[in-house]
Formats: sequence, C-alpha cells, structure tokens
Amino acid sequence: MTELVRSPLRVLHLYRPRLPGARAQSIQVLGTCHGLAQLGCEVTLLADPPRDHMPVDELPTVEEVLDWYDLPPVAGLDLKLCPTSIPAAESFWFRKHALIWLWGALTQHAERSVILARSKRYVDEYLVLPFGPPVVLEAHEVDSRLVSARGEDARPWLKLEQRVLREVDGVVANCAGTLSLLEEVHGSLLPQNRRAVHNATNPRRVRDHLPGAGVVVGYAGSLRGFKGIETLLLAATMLPPGVTLELLGGTEEERASLGLLPENVRVLGELPYREVPDRIARWHAGIIALDDNLFGARLCNPLKLFDYRAVGLPLVAADLPSLREVVDADSCVFYNPGQPRDLARAITEALRPERRRGHRWRHLRSWRTRAEEILPVLEAALR
Repeated sequence: MTELVRSPLRVLHLYRPRLPGARAQSIQVLGTCHGLAQLGCEVTLLADPPRDHMPVDELPTVEEVLDWYDLPPVAGLDLKLCPTSIPAAESFWFRKHALIWLWGALTQHAERSVILARSKRYVDEYLVLPFGPPVVLEAHEVDSRLVSARGEDARPWLKLEQRVLREVDGVVANCAGTLSLLEEVHGSLLPQNRRAVHNATNPRRVRDHLPGAGVVVGYAGSLRGFKGIETLLLAATMLPPGVTLELLGGTEEERASLGLLPENVRVLGELPYREVPDRIARWHAGIIALDDNLFGARLCNPLKLFDYRAVGLPLVAADLPSLREVVDADSCVFYNPGQPRDLARAITEALRPERRRGHRWRHLRSWRTRAEEILPVLEAALR
C-alpha cells in the first residue's frame, strides 16, 4: 500500500459511465478510479453497458473493459458492470448497488468511507438520506451558466447547484476556470475544501513521435461546432501545399454535418481507443481547436491534450485561459480563436523543423498523478 494512504480509504464513484466507450467522461472516470486504486484506495465504480438493449451474450466483462482501455488489473478497483441493458433495470441495479455500498460503509468502515460524485443529480438524490459518508463533488461544468448562455431558463439548474454545494464536503474541478466560475456564481456556498485538478492519460499511451513522409497535422475528438471546427476547416484551405489535415473521432452525425470538405482534409472517423496513440504519433502536429465561448475559455480541459503530450507532438492551440493553464508558448503555438488565417499561421509555425523534436515536448501526466492530487481533498472531507 502506498504511504499516501495511511489506512484503506473506501471510495464510491457516484456516476454511471458507459463502459467501454470513447466518451471523455467514461475515460476520465475509469482512469481516475484506476489511479486511486493504485494508491491503495478501495474504489467501487458502477457502470452501464456501452448501449441500451444489447444482447446479454454481448455484454462486456470487467477483463474486457480494462483491456479495451489498456489498463492493467489493479487490486482495490471494484468495477461492477450492470448485467442488463434494459434502461429501467439499469437504473434499479445502479441504485441497489449504491445502497449496498452505503450500508457497508456505515456498518463496517464509517470513518474511512467517502463518495466522489461526478453527477449533481445523484448527489441530490443521495442527500435526501439522513445519514451517510461525506461527498466530494467533481465538477466539470457550471450547468446554470451553460444553460443561461443558450438563452434557456437556468433557475432549475441554479437551485440544484445550490442544494448540492450547501451539503458537499469538498469540490474537485477539472480546471481553474470551472472552479472560479463556481466561486463567482455560488460564493460562500462552496466548501473551503476545494481544488482544481486537471485531467490525465494512461502511461501505456506513451509513444515515440515518428511522423510519416507526408506532412499531416491532426485533430482528435468531438466535431461539434462550438469546439472551433468551422475555424479549423477554413484554416485547412490556407495551409501550405502538401499539408493534410486529419480529423479523428466524432459521431456519425457530427461527421455528416461537416458538409463538403476541402481536398486536403481526411476524415478518419472513430478508431479503436487503443489504436489512437499509434495514429497520432504519425502526425507532425496536434491541434486543439476551440472557440472563445464559455466552454472553450473557462470550462475545458481536453483529454486529447494529454494524449498529444504523451507522444510529444508539437502543439497548436486556441489562445484561451483554459489552455494557458496547462501549456505555455514554449511548448505550444497559440492562435487567436475564431480566426482561420491565424490558425493556418500557427500550424505552419508548428511544422518548422525545430518544432519536430518529439522527445523535447513529451510530458506524461498519468491518472495516478491525478489521483494523488484528488486524494487530499477526499481525506479532508473526512475531518
């Protein structure tokens, strides 16, 4: 057992990721639980099947899920997979096993049990109970502000956030922007026990940067419009001759919505999660495209950034506070968001020979490292 954990800390991660799956939430939740287990915590994670109404003989096993993410088995990680894919039964199964964990925590490990919750709605349900271990909320967004930015009624979300923040014993935010926005909106409601903790990646995703003969720059992840994809596609038309832009990921609907693409843009679609590092290691540069909106400027801590850095890719990124938190001008070429010509300029600069020394730019931030930063918040919640 690591010396970071004095005695076993029992953690229930209160969320329902679909496993296996390439959504950022699923990757981040499982990676964090795996990292906490590596530190000696006893972590329980309850997960749904990859999709509803799957045949029973296609439901994954724990071993298959860990293999899909290229994560080694680790003592202390109790990954429970729902044995049904019928939505109503999934919900019943999840709540049943959460209550079983809660009963064990109260009767056997009351002083060393804590809940780490990614879902405000589940915390709200839990707080109805008159008893139970302390809760640390993991916040990756401020829903009331996002809803308000879309011109919708934010009052229900605001009330939910207020109810939850009054009662939780700690807050972990995915970046400083999320934490500061929570402080702006809710002020003294936030517990003093709070910290911004960035995302990470699996050490097994480290690769040597070995770009191919053709000059290829790439973008990995969602292709939703608010993430700066339109700017990226316009910039592709301004790149030097012979430079290809690869788009890796996105749903079928997102890819279909791109419309007619420039000739030098190649859409790869989704690749198996384990194959992604091998593909991006062939790129000459990795792009983090974002728009200057609430999500991009304050709430974003993209997983792709940590995969890019594990390979040592030269980086091109929107010049926004959320990204300046993680990288600086020495390791990244910034561009003004929403300006295709400036993005094309930044890509061209990143392709200069002096920027191609992959090992120089490599930086690994592992899920265990992230867990080490979350652990003090969990411990403080017990006091």
